[in-house]
Amino acid sequence: MAFLGLTKNEQRSLELEIVPHEARLKLTRLIRDKCSCEGESAIELVRTHDFVNIANQVMERPIYRLEPDAWGEDYAHVDYAWLRGQRELIMRVPTTIELVEILADYLQQGMLPQGMVNVILEECNCGFSFGIQELYNGKTTVTVRVVPVEEIPEPDLSQEHVNIRFLVERMDRALADKDAAGVLHVAASIFETLAKDVLKNPNVENEPLGGFFESYRNRSLLPNPILDYMLQIYKDRSTTPLSAHGRTAIPEISEQQAVVLAEMTKAIIRSERSLAVRSSSAKQVTTSSAGPIKAPGSK
Repeated sequence: MAFLGLTKNEQRSLELEIVPHEARLKLTRLIRDKCSCEGESAIELVRTHDFVNIANQVMERPIYRLEPDAWGEDYAHVDYAWLRGQRELIMRVPTTIELVEILADYLQQGMLPQGMVNVILEECNCGFSFGIQELYNGKTTVTVRVVPVEEIPEPDLSQEHVNIRFLVERMDRALADKDAAGVLHVAASIFETLAKDVLKNPNVENEPLGGFFESYRNRSLLPNPILDYMLQIYKDRSTTPLSAHGRTAIPEISEQQAVVLAEMTKAIIRSERSLAVRSSSAKQVTTSSAGPIKAPGSK
């Protein structure tokens, strides 16, 4: 049986997974390489067309019809420009769940090497990988393995990317243990990680959130009141007993406040990612002096 999509449980497990820019860029470079055909631009175009349309199917976007010229020997210049532009977006625009399904479809069709894809995902600390299962009829099917949270390495905030799903799980454990100060501590770490992922600036990797928050504010699409809330949580972590430092005073954050903070943190993660995806999609239509450039054949 061919890969038919993620199960509901797999989707829920991946809901808070963030695939970093580094992984998406490496996957894009891999796709470019698989499309290339030296000296045969038409073959490269057809390969690109296949990659783009499989992604379009998953994202429920219009399918691009590629038609040769009147002689049946080549394609219009606009086809080359448009499809190459789309190729640069197919790993950048999808949500995490869409990205996983797109990659699984590519692997099912033999368009990408499973080993290389898994190496990229592992190097970038992503919480999922792919397997190829042999079937009784000689065919194969692609399987998706969502890494259990307990197998994700302990996060190091000095590194380029930290798996936010691990931090969310830690926050949930602190909440279950009625450790309100611990919830505050992890929430602030999540906000710092999220901000670094949005900025994608190596110069801030070793900086605390307070040192680059205004740069993050300028880049983020979240409303200012939400950003102010995130900054306040970061500041509260430094002053609340048992949240960042050992203190003899009783923590001032209540269990009820910790519940709200945990839910708000998850909502902020989803919102930041959703806004980024929508923004990338909106930027696909480029405006020229003659007006917006549309897909060839569109009205």
